Order: sequence, then C-alpha cells, then structure tokens
Amino acid sequence: MQGFRRYLAEFIGTFIVVFIAAGAVVADVFLTRTRLADSFGPLGIIVAYGLAVAVAMLVVMPVSGAHLNPVISISAYVARRLSFSEAAGYVLAQLAGGIVAAFLLRAIMPKSAFDFVSGGVPGLASGLKVVQGAAIEVVLTFFLTFTFWAVLIDERGPRVAAPFAVGLVVVAGGLAGAAFTGAAMNPVRWLGPALASVHLTNWLIWTVGPLLGGLLGSLAYEALFLSEFPPVPPAQEEEEGEEEEEEEETPSPSPSASASGEGAGG
Repeated sequence: MQGFRRYLAEFIGTFIVVFIAAGAVVADVFLTRTRLADSFGPLGIIVAYGLAVAVAMLVVMPVSGAHLNPVISISAYVARRLSFSEAAGYVLAQLAGGIVAAFLLRAIMPKSAFDFVSGGVPGLASGLKVVQGAAIEVVLTFFLTFTFWAVLIDERGPRVAAPFAVGLVVVAGGLAGAAFTGAAMNPVRWLGPALASVHLTNWLIWTVGPLLGGLLGSLAYEALFLSEFPPVPPAQEEEEGEEEEEEEETPSPSPSASASGEGAGG
C-alpha cells in the first residue's frame, strides 16, 4: 500500500509539472495569435516551469521524495538508493502522469493554439545539430541532478528549501537553454506533449541527453561528497527501522523478575 501511494504521488506531481509547463507554452501562443494581446513571453514560460516543479515537489515530497523525473529515479537506482522494482514503479508513474497531462491539454485547450506549438513540446532551434542539442540537455540536467542530490539525497542538505532550490535550477536552466532546446531536463516533459501532438522528431535530445546528464550529475555528487555515506535502498531502511522499533517495544526483564526466575529455577 505504501508503494502504491508513492507511485500515485509521483503520478500527480509529474502531471502538475507537465500540465503547467506545456500549458504555459500553449497559453502564450493563444494570447499572442488569437487574442492579439501581450503575453508573458519566454521568461514567463520558463518561470512557470520552475514554479510547477517547486510546487509539485512541495506537494509530494513527504510521500515519495518528489523525483518527478525518470532521470532522478534511474540515477537513484544506479547509485543503489532505489531497488529495481521501486525505480521501475517511479518511472512508470512519471511517464503516465506526463502523458495524461499532455492529452488532457489537447482535449481542453484551443486546438489552433495547441497545434501551433505542437502541444508545448520542446524543439531544437534552427541551425543547431542534434548532438549540440543533446549536449545542452546533458549540461543542464547535470546541474539539476547535482542540485537534487545536494539538497535532498545528502542528509546534510537543506531539505526544507529543496523544492525552491530545484525550481530555481529549472528556471536558471531555462534562461540558459530554452532558446536552443526548450531546456526540458526531463524526458517526460518532452514525451507527453510529443505523443499528444505526434511530434517525435529529434527524440535523442530529450531522452539520451537528460539521462546521461542525470547519471553524470548524481554519480559525481556521490563520488565527491557522499563516499563516506554508503547508499542504503529505502526498503532496507524501512526494514531496519521496523526492527529497531520492535527492539524498543520489547520490555527488558526487571531485576526482581530475573531474581524470582532464578529462584524458581533453583
């Protein structure tokens, strides 16, 4: 039951991220092309993405740890901080959340605006090669996972500020890379809108790029700053915690009881 709650939290959190991030792109083009009004522009879209990540993390962090990104969950598995079954459950929940969010956007948003921006799917800027785009996503996702490890995985990190720190990294990454690749830093941020709009070109940029960057960022932090803290999968931590609770609940025999027992035995 606890595992199901974690996966449900990841589904809801990822749904929030993709719906807001892609929805902001659709809303922006709707304002500019349909209403011919001033919109919030690229900066507003970037901030919306960062805020969505921060809010979603705040909502689900107590339940699931707020990965909201297959890159984080896969990196946690590689670093032996999640079991294979847990990582698979997290990734499937995230994929489902992002895809449902994108198809809901397609169902409720104005068709002209949705189609014009392909449902808010990230795109490669004109003049850039696929390798360049993938490299940008590698670097940006490296910063994202490195920050995530520092504020959430590392027990010394400021966990209270973790959602805001990760959200700020998303905003900063957007400022640096949104003009070139959309600065997704999350395969689901691309996959959901890509499926909903049937726009799957250059998929290597938003799959291989973030995954490689995430692995490099997480393993770099593990090697540099967490070598003295051996990774323990959450399931093992729970088992150890239960064993400790059972030991604490078991009353130790009092001196008088021991004495009376010894007398009876003699």
